[in-house]
Amino acid sequence: MKRIFCLLIVCLLGGMLVAETCAASICETKEAVIFFGNGVKSLKRDARDSIALIEKRLKAELLPEEFKTLEFDIAYNGTHTLPLDLLESVIQLLTGNISKFWRYFFGLDPIPEWFAENFILLAGMLDESSLLTTDSLAKHVNTYKTVIAEGKKVILVAHSQGNLFGNQSYNLLESRERQSFGMVSVANVDNNVLEADSPYTTLKTDKVIQALIAVQLGLPTSPMRPNTENFPAADNFWGHSFIDSYMVEGSISAAQITGDITAALGNLATPYQVVEPGVITVSLTWGPEPDVDLHVNEPNGMHVYWDNMHGLSGALDRDDRSGWGPEHYHVASCNTLEEGIYTIALDYFKGSNPEVATLQIQAGRLIRTYEIPMASEYYGSSGSPEVVANLLVKPGVNSGFEFEILK
Repeated sequence: MKRIFCLLIVCLLGGMLVAETCAASICETKEAVIFFGNGVKSLKRDARDSIALIEKRLKAELLPEEFKTLEFDIAYNGTHTLPLDLLESVIQLLTGNISKFWRYFFGLDPIPEWFAENFILLAGMLDESSLLTTDSLAKHVNTYKTVIAEGKKVILVAHSQGNLFGNQSYNLLESRERQSFGMVSVANVDNNVLEADSPYTTLKTDKVIQALIAVQLGLPTSPMRPNTENFPAADNFWGHSFIDSYMVEGSISAAQITGDITAALGNLATPYQVVEPGVITVSLTWGPEPDVDLHVNEPNGMHVYWDNMHGLSGALDRDDRSGWGPEHYHVASCNTLEEGIYTIALDYFKGSNPEVATLQIQAGRLIRTYEIPMASEYYGSSGSPEVVANLLVKPGVNSGFEFEILK
């Protein structure tokens, strides 16, 4: 039962923690990418606020020529709705009596049978593997491998559950890739940092970590014990928030985290570059119906599609008229990449049955996939295709370009 409670508190309190625009930079010379890995129930905007704060602190600490070599991004971990829905139903059975819930939690009152049965069901879902969503973990590993293949170091600033993702990602990297991957651990709910006795920062006032230690079993064992104390403590009840507890300006923990990042930058090996950074690739596939067409309007006004396959920025590789695809629009070089909006649209040109198209947009390391149901060939037309997404290309903070998907 203790393990059930331990896993539960991570999900319960995660909704109270401080953790979409999507952006990735390209076409610039960088030596390292610093990622922020968030805890459970964190919104993407909160994760982006966290990485922005890390960027701000490092800019103040490093020499300008050192800071210019860094790139910043997030390694986002999604939420876990099914276990949390079940948890909500358990609390509702308590008729809103949260104090009663906590008395059960800490063993101050006998646990009713119905309560135990629901928690056993919850425990069947809440283990380390369920908190590590397969899709998120796979995306993280692929991103890290890509960055290292581009010749850049990776430093993950991992908060709370983000440490689980970081440790598992490290395990899935090849030996040579691990030499260029570092993790700065904050409020670690796991029992190690990259399988080693590495530096970490956990506040003694962190009630989430205290609760996990109190029930003795963590994820997968007791978390690393608190090792840092801020004077005065941050005015944050749970003491677990990355921004409001750990990165308070002038605090001991903030200085420790920033110092761990700069130390990792110096200690990691610079990987050998084996690939050039990608620019833009838009891929279209569909089912057995004969013809679905990909359309891209470039920032220069050029309309690229089956009747005009070469634009000023990129080109369409083929016009498939026999079903399934794929068709690709590709910007091959930073020399032809343009600032502005690339509008990506579809036309169900020919067919007799409903169809579903799959559209994937890759811009730098930013990847998004769409499933588009088409009721009939009246979905769009050659002259007026249905817009699926707008890809914004804008100048990077220091140099190069950044991408955002606006729809």
